[in-house]
Amino acid sequence: MDNGSKKRDGKTPEDHPSLLALIVGRDGKVFSLLSNGQQYNAGSLAKWAVDQANKYEKAHPSTRIPFVRAKVEVHGEGTDLKAECEEIEKARAANKPVMLYFGRGHFDPKDKAAKKESKLARKVEKGTLNSKTALKQIGGWVLLRFDISDEEHAAFAAAHGVEAAPAFLMWLPGEEQPQPVDRKISGHGLASLFKKHKSQ
Repeated sequence: MDNGSKKRDGKTPEDHPSLLALIVGRDGKVFSLLSNGQQYNAGSLAKWAVDQANKYEKAHPSTRIPFVRAKVEVHGEGTDLKAECEEIEKARAANKPVMLYFGRGHFDPKDKAAKKESKLARKVEKGTLNSKTALKQIGGWVLLRFDISDEEHAAFAAAHGVEAAPAFLMWLPGEEQPQPVDRKISGHGLASLFKKHKSQ
């Protein structure tokens, strides 16, 4: 089983029982697995599910501003590699302003840089992206979210000069390329940008 636990060598899949319980994130990746026998007891399973759901929400906080996970398609390799997002192309064709947010959902515990990025992204998500003031000004905007722990999203980020999370890019109607937005921007600052460039 692809998402099952491994034996002591860390490579060979365990012989799992007939029932497994998994918490899967919005990105389709497994966040947690229960396979130690507790999944057969309703009380233990329920307690585990609640505990893991709370841990998931802490690691992936919901935001008031509805940034939607972008769909990216990658074509080619090396210098010919192209990462495209149809949602952005549609928004540009409709002359709508686009705000792109780049966060990081997963990281290797041994990767200190990625761990720091994830921590900073959580701070932005709990603060700036949770702003009631900014939420009031999103009319007409297309809001897309990218996770640079995702290979395709990382390719798109790199192609547009984003080297680390968290980061923002603003793509206004008529502009060939997006412009960077200070990642330390406040909720009020984001509200001002939304209001200033709101689609008519």
